[in-house]
Amino acid sequence: MKRIIFLTALVLSVCVFASCGNQPPKGFVNPGDYLGGGGTGEVADSADDVTGGVKDDFSDEDFGGLSGNTSASGATAAQPTDGAYGISESGTYRFSGNYGGIVLEAANLDLHLIFDGAHVERADGIALDGSAKKGATVVVTLIGDNSIVCTADGQNAVHVKGTLSFNGSGSLSVQSGGKNAVKVSKGLTVVDCSLTLSAANHAISALSVSASNCKINVESAGKDGINAECDDETTAFTTEEGYVYLKNVEYSCQTEGDGIQADTVVYIDGGNYNIKTAGTFVPKTQMTQYGIDADDFKYIKSGTDYKRIASDEAGRYGASSIYGLVQGCKGIKVGEIEYPVDGSDEEITVYEGNYSIIIDGGTFVIDSTDDAVHANSGNLSVRGGTFTISTYDDALTSDVLTKITDGEITVTSSYEGIEGGYVEITGGKIDVTSSDDGINAASDDVAVTEHIIISGGDITVNAEGDGVDSNGSINMTGGRLTVFGPTSGANAALDADRGILVDGGYLFAAGPLGMVETPAGNSKQNVLSFAQNQAITAGTVLSLSGADGTPFISVTVKKNCQSVIVSCPELVTGSSFTLYGGSTQLCTFTVSSVITSVGSSGGMGGGMGGPGGTRPGGPGGRW
Repeated sequence: MKRIIFLTALVLSVCVFASCGNQPPKGFVNPGDYLGGGGTGEVADSADDVTGGVKDDFSDEDFGGLSGNTSASGATAAQPTDGAYGISESGTYRFSGNYGGIVLEAANLDLHLIFDGAHVERADGIALDGSAKKGATVVVTLIGDNSIVCTADGQNAVHVKGTLSFNGSGSLSVQSGGKNAVKVSKGLTVVDCSLTLSAANHAISALSVSASNCKINVESAGKDGINAECDDETTAFTTEEGYVYLKNVEYSCQTEGDGIQADTVVYIDGGNYNIKTAGTFVPKTQMTQYGIDADDFKYIKSGTDYKRIASDEAGRYGASSIYGLVQGCKGIKVGEIEYPVDGSDEEITVYEGNYSIIIDGGTFVIDSTDDAVHANSGNLSVRGGTFTISTYDDALTSDVLTKITDGEITVTSSYEGIEGGYVEITGGKIDVTSSDDGINAASDDVAVTEHIIISGGDITVNAEGDGVDSNGSINMTGGRLTVFGPTSGANAALDADRGILVDGGYLFAAGPLGMVETPAGNSKQNVLSFAQNQAITAGTVLSLSGADGTPFISVTVKKNCQSVIVSCPELVTGSSFTLYGGSTQLCTFTVSSVITSVGSSGGMGGGMGGPGGTRPGGPGGRW
C-alpha cells in the first residue's frame, strides 16, 4: 500500500563521517523515523488451519491398473475401412491401418481398443465418436505410432460420453481443426504413453484429468491445454470432479488460453512442465466486441510488447491506448464454481481447510502473458519443485493464502512476484524480479486481515514497486530476506499498514529515502536503520562488521539506494558495529535499543569505493 506524506524541507548539513554513534549528524533526519516506521507492530495469526488435506483424496490405484492392462490377447481385428468402423458390443478391438472413423453405436459399452499403427481420419464428424451414447468405459492402449485427425468444422477429434483412458508404451497424435482434440464427459486418465495434441479449442477437456509417467505435448490450442470443469449441476466444492492430478508427467504446451485449468484443485507431484501461454491484446475501443470487463484493461503498449500497469493508473490512458486480454491465459489456474442462487451467480470458494493448487515437486518453466500460477478462489501451496517464471502479470498468486514451504523459485520478470491475501513462507530458495511489488499481501475481502509471515527460506526480491508490501502486517521470525527495493521515493523496500515485526532471521532491505519504513519497536531482534542523502551506487558491497572487523553481513546492492535496513542475531545490545560501503566506512554505532537509526546528510566522499573496495577482513560472503 502506498502512502503519500509531505515533509517540510530540511536544512541538511554536509557531513561525511567515519563514526556517527547512535545519533545522525545535526540537521539530518533519517526518514525512517517519520514515515510509518517504528511504532508497535501487530502479531499476525497464521493460516495453519489450512492443511491441504485434499491431496489425500487422490489415489494412484487407477494408474497401477492401467499400466498392467495392455494385453491384446483375444482382441477382435478391426479391418481397415474408408468409412467409419462401428462398435456395438463391449470387448477388445485391435486397430492397425487406416480408418475413416470409429463410432460407438451402443450405450454403456466397456471397450479396450488396441491402437497398433492406426490412423483415424474423418472430415464429416468426430473421428473417435462416443458422443451419441452415454456410459462408455473406454481404454485405448497405444502400441507404436498412431494418429487421429478431425477436419470437420466445429467437431472434436475424440469425444466420449463416459470415461476414457490412454495407456501403453506407444504414442498418439490428435488433431482437431474445429474444436477440442480430446473431449470426455467424465474422467480422463493417461498412463505411460505419449500424446501430442493440437486443437482450435481445448487440447483436453474433461470432468477430471489424471495422468502419470506419461508425456503430453500440446503443440497448439486456441483455448486451454488441459481443462477440467465441474458438471453444470455442481453446486459446491468437491474433489470428485473439476480437478487435474499430474504425477511425474512430462507436459509441454503452447496455448492461447490457460496451460492447465481446473474448477476445484490442481495437484502436481513431480515431472517436467514447460508452459507457454500467449494471449491476444485488444484496445478498450473493442471492449463490447469481445465482451471484456472494463477492469480487465490494465496493459499499455511498450514498444512492440505490452506492460501491466496498476489499476488506478488506467484512467490516464485513452480507450485506444489501454489494452486488455481477449481471454485468460494463465500458466496454471484454478477458477471457481459458479451456480445460480436466486437468479444470480454465486462463487464457491474453497478456503476452509483446503488448497486449490498444491505443488509437491517437479520442474516448471512458465512463460505466460497472464498470471503464471493462480488460485482464483482459494489457496496455493508450493511444497517443492524448481520454477523459472516469466509473466506479464503475477507469478504466484492466490485470492486467499499463498504458502511456500520448499522449492527453488526464480521469477525473471513479473508485475507482482508473490501475492495473496495472506503470504506465508517457511522455506525454499526464492528470487523475485517485479515491475511492481515483489511480495504483496492484499485482498478485496473485508474478512481478510492481510499478513506476510516469513519464518524460513532464502528470499531475494528486486522490485520497482514496494519490495515487500502488506496491507496488514509483516512478521519475520527466521530465514533470510534480501530486498533491493525501488529507486523512486514513491515506494519502499518494506511497507506494512500494521507494522513490521522482526523477531528472527536475517533481513537486508535497501531502497530510496522517500517512503522508508523502519521495523516496529516491539520487534524482538535488534534493527539498524541507516540512511544517507547521497545515493549508494549499484554494485557497491555493503558489509556490517563487529568489533573484530570481520563482516557477518556482506551484500552487493543491485540498484542505487539511500536507505538500508539490517536485522540479524549478531546485532547484540551493548556491542559496537561498523557499516562499510566497499572500503569506505559509513558509520560506527553501538546498539542500545531495538531500533538504531543512524544517518548522513552527505555521501561517502567521492563515491562508494565500488564493488572492488577492500578493507581488513574483506566482504566474506553474502551474509
